[in-house]
Amino acid sequence: MQACAVIYVRHLDSMRSFYRECFGLEPAETAEDYSVLESAAWVLSLVVIPDTIASAFPEEFPPSRREETPIKLAFQVQDIEILRPVMAALGGRLDPADTQWNFRGRRHCDGVDPEGNVLQITEPLP
Repeated sequence: MQACAVIYVRHLDSMRSFYRECFGLEPAETAEDYSVLESAAWVLSLVVIPDTIASAFPEEFPPSRREETPIKLAFQVQDIEILRPVMAALGGRLDPADTQWNFRGRRHCDGVDPEGNVLQITEPLP
């Protein structure tokens, strides 16, 4: 069984690269206005926001953190610190290490993807 999610995006290529490089999601299907990425655990669909809708929301650099949504995707990795520079190189960022917390046998750290969507990254505790 795979978890499934959809993210509406402005920049399909950079968002596809981010999720592929950071979390090992491989393109399963791609068109001009969407891309479906998969792993053994995830199916993530990236859908391009139509220009008529995107124009109503000014683009910011760096993007504002989108904390007003009640949903946060979470990904399990082996080592948060190894992922930190990878995310930064691809336009995302993790919160500082001193904001991490432990819960249910895992260390947790929030961050954002290149368009400001909040993510949670977890790693096993030693």
